[in-house]
Amino acid sequence: MLGLLLKDFINLKRYTKIFGLFIFIYGFMAYTQKDASSFTIIFALLFTILTMSSYAYDEVAKWDVYALTMPISREEIVRSKYYLMLLLVALSFAFSTVFTIVLNFILGIANIYLGLEACYIAASVIVLFYSITLPIITKLGIEKARIIFFAVYMIPVVIGYFIKKAANAGMIKIPTRLLEISKIAIQYRFIVIPIVLLIALWISYEIAIRIYQKKEF
Repeated sequence: MLGLLLKDFINLKRYTKIFGLFIFIYGFMAYTQKDASSFTIIFALLFTILTMSSYAYDEVAKWDVYALTMPISREEIVRSKYYLMLLLVALSFAFSTVFTIVLNFILGIANIYLGLEACYIAASVIVLFYSITLPIITKLGIEKARIIFFAVYMIPVVIGYFIKKAANAGMIKIPTRLLEISKIAIQYRFIVIPIVLLIALWISYEIAIRIYQKKEF
């Protein structure tokens, strides 16, 4: 397992300089705008790309065909990708958190922890996104699955936008019970979100394992 993760990190090492440049540019922009939240979102998106890139490298090199000739189980191959994703999300969250605290301190903001919730939400969104897309990548491959990524991002946004617009115009009425549940979920978000993510990850992992077990290369 450690070897599989090391292989992925070696492949992704080539992004180091590009990431350094992006961090400098967006970090400077966040400083000039006196707002770390924009940096947090951009940084989360950059780390989202990394996991997909690891699949792309494997596809080009036909890694799976080679890996299955070694004493590595299919389950270990799938699990390594989930570990890679979670490690990258953890790194993203840690870096964004440190950056936010340091920037708030430099700017003299009274509450240096202001904006940390944005880091938490960004990391949670990435995990949820990959919980949906990793089984799809496992089934179709990274190239064929790209259009689905767009749908995963855009469909909830579009639906949410039209529901909000229709509700504001009085065209639809959101049930009171649903609003109450939403308020409770928001109030206890630091408990609800981890539970939802754990369930989503477990379901996603089980689906991906079953897909990969039946996949032929």
